[in-house]
Amino acid sequence: MSYRWLPLYVIAGVFVVLCALYAFATPIFEASDELWHFGMVDYIATNRTLPVQNPDIETRYEQEGSQPPLYYAIGALLIHRIDRSDYDTHARMNPHARVGIPGSVRNKNIVLHEQLNLPLQQTVLAVYVLRAFSVLLGMVTLIAVYAAAINLGGSSYAALATGLVAFNPMFLFITASVNNDNMVTMLNSLVIWQLVVMAWHGFRWQRSLFIAIVISLASLSKLSGNVLVPAIVALATYVAWRDNHWRGFITLGVLMAVAWAVIAGWWYWRNIQLYGELFGTQMMVAVAGPRMEPFTFQTILDEFEGFRIAYWGLFGGVNVLTFQVYYRLMDLLVIAAVGGLAFALRDVLPYLWRTMTRYRRPLTILDALNLYWLVTAVLFTLIFVTGLVSVIVWTAQTYASQGRLLFPFVAASGLLLASGLMYWWRGKKWHFAAALVGAYAVFALVVPFVSIRPAYTAPPTITELPDDVNPVYARYGDVALVGYRTDDRRYEPGEQVLVTVYWEVLEPSERDLSAFLTALNPAGDAIGKVDTYPGGGTLTTSTWDAGTIIADTYGIPLGAETNGQFDLRMQVGWWHYPTEDVIEPIDANGNSIESVILDVGGFSDGGLPPVRNPFFRLANFNRQIHLLGYAIGADNHELTLRWSRAGNIDDDLTVFVQVLDADGNIVGQGDAPPALSTSYWERGEVVSTRHTMNYPEPLDSGDYQVLVGWYDPIEGDRLLLRRDADADNAFPLATITVP
Repeated sequence: MSYRWLPLYVIAGVFVVLCALYAFATPIFEASDELWHFGMVDYIATNRTLPVQNPDIETRYEQEGSQPPLYYAIGALLIHRIDRSDYDTHARMNPHARVGIPGSVRNKNIVLHEQLNLPLQQTVLAVYVLRAFSVLLGMVTLIAVYAAAINLGGSSYAALATGLVAFNPMFLFITASVNNDNMVTMLNSLVIWQLVVMAWHGFRWQRSLFIAIVISLASLSKLSGNVLVPAIVALATYVAWRDNHWRGFITLGVLMAVAWAVIAGWWYWRNIQLYGELFGTQMMVAVAGPRMEPFTFQTILDEFEGFRIAYWGLFGGVNVLTFQVYYRLMDLLVIAAVGGLAFALRDVLPYLWRTMTRYRRPLTILDALNLYWLVTAVLFTLIFVTGLVSVIVWTAQTYASQGRLLFPFVAASGLLLASGLMYWWRGKKWHFAAALVGAYAVFALVVPFVSIRPAYTAPPTITELPDDVNPVYARYGDVALVGYRTDDRRYEPGEQVLVTVYWEVLEPSERDLSAFLTALNPAGDAIGKVDTYPGGGTLTTSTWDAGTIIADTYGIPLGAETNGQFDLRMQVGWWHYPTEDVIEPIDANGNSIESVILDVGGFSDGGLPPVRNPFFRLANFNRQIHLLGYAIGADNHELTLRWSRAGNIDDDLTVFVQVLDADGNIVGQGDAPPALSTSYWERGEVVSTRHTMNYPEPLDSGDYQVLVGWYDPIEGDRLLLRRDADADNAFPLATITVP
């Protein structure tokens, strides 16, 4: 055994174990587009032909039916003898899935699962056979990356480049799924490896034939297999000029043209015949859905965050994140690599320029190595940039801004990253490579357990409510709401209200019902809503166990454009998604309840600007609340008061408004709590309260005094008015005159 290849054996062994963990952690059809990729394989295995796309017909394979067929055809051969009659059972869509929304708390599952740990039989077995096939393709990718790297540097450099590819959690996730990216990534990586060899050793007809066949197979695997063609032409032109071997250049070109025509040309001709286009992308866009708004440079900037994250780790249906610090560390790693490449170029370019122009002597071995590094660095950069441009062009047509689409060029990006990082480590490179790759592998080991699997795990069942739960009772047919828990705090526009509702399962339902949680403003308008199957999509009411209590947690997003200051209410209910039938709630005595409304906190859009001068006030109530101003309507019925919080307020207080006649008798009142309870006010914030002053009898002509103040609605105690001792803690606001 050659010790030069020992790191590859270690990395590959760990890679296979990690792929198995990612495959186990991800339920079938929950990986990115796996449902549609498997649908394409199933169609070919069943019908022994390729589908003809029609955007008006819903299919099991959707836009993947427009993809080149090599991966799917091989997959069909692998599973065609496996019974897949239960396919529909496993492909039941979650109608409330939050696909493409990473910030969602639940409903990350694309399909419904009766259980996660399914026996390896029928459709489940077919999926895992295809996943194993994908892992095999990933193994070949690593071999190609390592072989390319070993030609550029030592085994430490090759280990670093291969480890950066192998232990990227997103690469592991895609490799352990049914996805045609795995085949084109493998084939492209093999081509890149041979390009690296060609850059040093020049043309060989055997190598040219290999490149021609493999690039043609890549072209038949995915359209991104065509992206390497400009890089091949560029490098071949350079090698032909350097070695004065234009015959080799022509041989490579002829072999590529013939191989492509024989291996892949038929499929592209089929596109012309069926859809009137060579690549079939317009039909794919029609099926997947076109981008509706204009695509501009600002669009690229706006979507770059999600694009970047999806390269390093955005799992499930583009909605499962891992630790935020991981993405920041990857940013630093890329910055360090780019910086290292820039400094390496600074060192190499002037040296080569002086050698070849000033001294005009033959290149030494060191000169040749530097030139070889420079040529391959330019080659990798060209491949990566061309791939990036192709992804941007595709993203401009449909919503596909995902960094994982760059994986077909991962051999080039991995080698570039390793080259840049190695520049900074001038000592024992093995220590650096082993430490970085080892740490990356450990993190990759953690992700399936802490990030992926929990997204599909049903919430816990309990036998009794915890002590900190707010008890409530409302029965909806076969299930009852028995309590809820939430952070009793204030929210702002764009935030999520986290609510845990406790369902007591009385018995399974005949139908699968959906729960809804709707955040309401004081007018009863919805400012945020979640519709969901129980358990955040992990449970169905027709199969859950009677006699249990389920703690079900959701994040209800509040509208970013919502305005006002008020107490938040949450309406909770159940309905049947297909028929839109709403389940009427009843109380413990069987009486009908109009609606179930829960108190979940306060909401404020910031309101009026904070008080800049705390000494400007009309009255000071117990050094807790300042009265800043007022306005009385022309009819003496409407009163608006403006307040500011000055100190700690633990209780929810109510404003009293009294209208007194000349004898001190109360002839009108307008008590009302603020729309936003005082316990949610922030220091210095300006809050308005509005009051309607009601008069039991019409007022006679004369002057009337308006008094205002605060009191505790439970205890009845008034806030101390820091004014005159005999003021009865009521501030004389104004005098109104009735003619």
